[in-house]
Amino acid sequence: MKQMLSSCFLLFVIIMAGCSSVAYIQTDDVTSEFTQKPDPDNIKVYSDGREELDYDVIGQVIADADAGSNAETAVTLLKKQAAQLGADAIINLRLEIDSGYWQSAIKATGTAIKFK
Repeated sequence: MKQMLSSCFLLFVIIMAGCSSVAYIQTDDVTSEFTQKPDPDNIKVYSDGREELDYDVIGQVIADADAGSNAETAVTLLKKQAAQLGADAIINLRLEIDSGYWQSAIKATGTAIKFK
């Protein structure tokens, strides 16, 4: 019985510890010129498409953070993923609150771009 309680507690800790996830998808039209990795703190984030800017789309970025934190955490994770693609900015930022059985999360998505 004691071993079963220990196993249940360990499973609970593992589930609660995995509160953040990130991903990026690089598009097929990306060239090698985008391989330089910028500092994530310098990546600009815009909620719209910024049609007035001259840029190339280099991929999509996605990040989830525990809803116990704030949206800034999800956006910070998003900027790190954009930096992995070599982006200068993220456009079309979208924030969603996802509810699950065990926890809620703030999901941030956007389009990583490189200025021309």
